[in-house]
Amino acid sequence: MKATLSKPSKAGGNSAKRISFYGAGALASGLAKSLAAAGYRIEEIITRDQPASLRKARTLARAVGARAATLDEAELASDTLWLAVPDAAIEQSSRELARRLAVGRTTTRLRIVLHASGALSSTALAPLAECGVHTGSAHPMMTFVAGEPPSLRGVWFAVEGSSAAVRAARAMARSVGARSFPIQPESKAVYHLFGAMLSPMLASELEAAERTGVRAGIDPRQVRKIMEPIVLRTVGNVLRQGAGKSFSGPLARGDVSTIASHLRALSGTPEAELYRALASYALGALPVKRRAAMKQLFSGERQKPSRKRKSSRGQKA
Repeated sequence: MKATLSKPSKAGGNSAKRISFYGAGALASGLAKSLAAAGYRIEEIITRDQPASLRKARTLARAVGARAATLDEAELASDTLWLAVPDAAIEQSSRELARRLAVGRTTTRLRIVLHASGALSSTALAPLAECGVHTGSAHPMMTFVAGEPPSLRGVWFAVEGSSAAVRAARAMARSVGARSFPIQPESKAVYHLFGAMLSPMLASELEAAERTGVRAGIDPRQVRKIMEPIVLRTVGNVLRQGAGKSFSGPLARGDVSTIASHLRALSGTPEAELYRALASYALGALPVKRRAAMKQLFSGERQKPSRKRKSSRGQKA
């Protein structure tokens, strides 16, 4: 049974502007829609032969004027293929694509394969490189979730791989108003950690803040509205002038008693450990007053004068 689910666009475009995607999730959707709007012809949305995956592929293909197909029935007629699948599936997908190319089941113009992982380098596509395909990775430093995809204008793409793959990735980034910078393959894991701290870890901290606000008696329907001005102001300050000059509150003032009241209020809650971790990091990285007293508070030490005096007399004796 043929897996073509929607007809390709009749729009023109030379082979250098034809691209297919392997994957149909939020990332693939964001990239495909942005490139289609920039004049690229999206040829195929390739996916696994599973009902849920095919439904997603059909929806995305319809939106960008492409075909939806399983790998076995894909034509692989575009110049470039971009893998936007989970990291754990990239190497397996690369092997499957390489086998497809090696057995000669199709006449293909496929010349470049990129993957969109932030953590893995282009070496994950080694089976394709062995087939003579130019391989690389191109990862947008942006968050993609279900729903309307974000604009890629002003977004930075980390790119690495063969020279031809890097040129193609940079051209696509420019076409959607994005920028690109080179990343060393061995630095991809740390780079991805950088991104995790900018979005999912930040979302985790804000979730903890939201729960704390509700615990303070704030109406759950209003708490995010109350959060918004201070969060946006803080992020804007940090991006403009750095964290040190944007740091405020009781740690910056050296208000030990207030921090102690925070710890008491959080006692026994899931947020307590997060608060301690963030405050401990601030003690080492940001301008904190009364640093020694703060460190003593967080280490759990308490002065006990009577015992210390006895110990001191004992030592002198």
